[in-house]
Amino acid sequence: MKTFKSQTKLMLTGEYLVLKGAISLALPLKFSQQLTVQQYQGIPSVKWTSLIDNDLWFHATILLPDFHISETNNPGLSETLVKILQTAKILNPRFLEHGTEHQVTSLMDFNPAWGIGSSSSLISNIAWWAECDPFKLNNLIFNGSGYDIACARSSSPIRYQISENQPLYQKSDFHPDFYRQIYFIYLNRKQNSKESIGKSDLSNVKPGDIDSISELTLALEKANSLSIFKELMNQHEELISTILQIEPVKSLYFNNFKGSIKSLGAWGGDFIMAASSESEQYIRNYFTEKNLTTIFRYDEVIPF
Repeated sequence: MKTFKSQTKLMLTGEYLVLKGAISLALPLKFSQQLTVQQYQGIPSVKWTSLIDNDLWFHATILLPDFHISETNNPGLSETLVKILQTAKILNPRFLEHGTEHQVTSLMDFNPAWGIGSSSSLISNIAWWAECDPFKLNNLIFNGSGYDIACARSSSPIRYQISENQPLYQKSDFHPDFYRQIYFIYLNRKQNSKESIGKSDLSNVKPGDIDSISELTLALEKANSLSIFKELMNQHEELISTILQIEPVKSLYFNNFKGSIKSLGAWGGDFIMAASSESEQYIRNYFTEKNLTTIFRYDEVIPF
């Protein structure tokens, strides 16, 4: 039996412009996806089961060597899984070459609708299983920045950048003293990051914009007070708003919030980050009144 485990993620800074070479700050989360693989004598196949907190979410049987889906409860997810497995085999032809039955169980301890890395943690785990490069596998499947793959295999915050089409990342010391004043709120609108990136016009991004986001990332990483942190959040939102020609999320939905709010990842969905000097009760009441009930304080989701 083989077991692999990969973390989920949030990108605090650099969304969209990380694709142009900007430095981003990203956080692996406490939530993770674990993959267990067992081999048996039997019909050559991959019998896949995905569980969320031990409840069945997805299952499929994929016959080898032609990757035929013989049964499933979700054809769309099955097709994506087949694509990942086939691509992993291209990267490592020895993968799944033996005529055996593979029983695979994926266990998530989070809701995949949150958009925090069900796909990237899966890619990372399959790459471990297939003994192939997770960044190459991810790029061939989703063509994203790859920061989520870096987070999947990191145990601490990271600075991430794409340089000459290669992923560069290193450990960050980001751990603000005011972490109890930072919250992450799910907007109940799952975003498809690949589609969001595809729809975003980044053609008018100037080299100065990339430099500005990198400078904001480095400044936010070292911010030693909540007031400085909030101001940097605001500056980041204003710059991305100008580039994308999209109104910031606070202006659209939370204009009376006592604090700063920043979109995370693909704008318009998934999570936002809120920073405020107000009490935790104020934060939770404010968003709950807007029917946003998935609210995490920083230390509830970020490993220390």
